[in-house]
Amino acid sequence: MANLGPSVGWGLAIAASLLIGASIAAATKLPERLAALITAFGGGVLLAAIALELVPEADARAGLLPTALGLLAGTLIFVGADAYLSRDEEMMKMRRSGHAAAAGLEMSMPTAHNGAARGESIAVGIFVDGVPESIALGLTIAEGAVGLALLVGILVGNVVEAYGAAQPIVASGRSRRFALALLAAIGLALAFSTVLGGTVLADASDTLTGTAEAVAAGAVLAVVSISVIPYAFDEVRGDVAIATVLGFIGGYLLS
Repeated sequence: MANLGPSVGWGLAIAASLLIGASIAAATKLPERLAALITAFGGGVLLAAIALELVPEADARAGLLPTALGLLAGTLIFVGADAYLSRDEEMMKMRRSGHAAAAGLEMSMPTAHNGAARGESIAVGIFVDGVPESIALGLTIAEGAVGLALLVGILVGNVVEAYGAAQPIVASGRSRRFALALLAAIGLALAFSTVLGGTVLADASDTLTGTAEAVAAGAVLAVVSISVIPYAFDEVRGDVAIATVLGFIGGYLLS
C-alpha cells in the first residue's frame, strides 16, 4: 500500500477535472471549434502516453505476446461496452428517422428532454472511458512515477468531456446542482479506479501487472479512436490534425 497516498491524490485530481468541466458548462458555452481543438490536443497526448509509456512498460513487464493480446483484449472490451451502452441511442435515432421519412418531414431539432438524455449518455460514456484510463494511470503510479503524458491527456479530456455532458443537461432546464452532482459521482468512481490500479495491481506479479497495463492501453486507444478523434473531426478538419500532432509532441516531451 506504499502507493496509496499518490494514488488517492491523483485520483482526486481526476475527479476535480470533471467538476471543472461541469462548472465551465454551468457558467458559459464554449465555441464548438475551440472545444474540438482542445479535444484533439488531449487525444494526441493520450496517443503519446499509449505509445511511449503504457505499451513499453507493459512489454518490459509481461513480454511481447501478453502485451499484444492485452492490447487486443482491452480494445474489444471497450468496443463491446460502448456498443452495448449506445444501442438505445441508435435505436432512437432509427425510429426518429423512420417516423420523419414516413411523414415526409425532416428531423426536428432535439427537445429539452432529448438534450438532457444526451448529456446523461455522455456522462455514462465518461465513466466507461475513464475507468481504463484511471486504472492505467494507477499502474504508472505503481511503477514509482506518475505517467505525465497519460495524466495530462486524461485531465484535458475530462474537462472537455465533462463540459460536453453538463452543457446539454443545464441547457435542457435541469439544475446546475444535478449536473455537478452527476459528474462528481463519476469523478469519485474514477478516483477509486486510480487507487485500484496503483495499489491492488501494484502487488501482483510482473506478468499480471504488465498484461493489465496492456489491457488498459488497448481500452484507452479505443477511447481515442471512438470518442475523441471522431468528435473533433466532426467539427473541424486540418486544424484537428495540427492540434492532435501538437498534443502528441507535448506527450512525447512529458514522457
